[in-house]
Amino acid sequence: MKHLQIAALALLFVNSTAAAATSAWVETPGGDVRLVALPAAADGTMRAMLDIRLHDGWKTYWRDPGGSGIPPSVVVTGAELKSVGFPAPTRLGDAETHYIGYDKPVRLPLKLDKAEGPITATVFLGVCKDICIPVQAELTADASGERFANPLEEVAVTDAEATLPHGAGDGFKPLSGHWAADGKSLTVRFEAPADGPVPDVFLSGASTFEFGAAGPTRREGEAFVAEVPVLHKPKVFDLAKDPIRLTVRAGEKTMESPLAID
Repeated sequence: MKHLQIAALALLFVNSTAAAATSAWVETPGGDVRLVALPAAADGTMRAMLDIRLHDGWKTYWRDPGGSGIPPSVVVTGAELKSVGFPAPTRLGDAETHYIGYDKPVRLPLKLDKAEGPITATVFLGVCKDICIPVQAELTADASGERFANPLEEVAVTDAEATLPHGAGDGFKPLSGHWAADGKSLTVRFEAPADGPVPDVFLSGASTFEFGAAGPTRREGEAFVAEVPVLHKPKVFDLAKDPIRLTVRAGEKTMESPLAID
């Protein structure tokens, strides 16, 4: 387990049960968390979200924290977890303890399948300020008795989904990735809007990959280029099955797409 290089408090574990489509808030010193679930569709699919309400000055981590931090973990019972969505993150910390995550409240959309009855999400994440607090919470929500979604809950989930990066498109897309000869970095080429701020680059892969904070992005012709440190590269991997994903933030515009690697 990776940890920020500062003091850590004891693990907080809270069990939150609910007979509603929204769990109770689990409160911690640095931020509160709850589960919101909408009624399952006829085919058993369900839209939901993990709502992380950070307190002022506190931060939490992206799915690849960049070498320091606790990546969020979500395990669901009562349904099959198909995906966890992450808005584009930001760089945090300083030169010695830099990491990747969020410094404002964040909502992580969940896609579920085969939902029947109540669902429970066991969540493990870190919230940090001057100290890092690992938090484990068990959140239960039950929308099985509802024929229609609560409008406020549906708006909340829809708004969370709208914060996710867009897919690749004309003028904003990956071009290529290339491993360094020593395997310690990955050169990324991509297109991004040229009339905005310099884009910021983030990489993530299967849980066995770890990437550091990208170096400065530079312009080469019509493309942007960045070097991303590879902190851990497994000996065996299948990029056709689990591709590395490129996430780019260019001002208010964000994009995320699988990266083709030479």
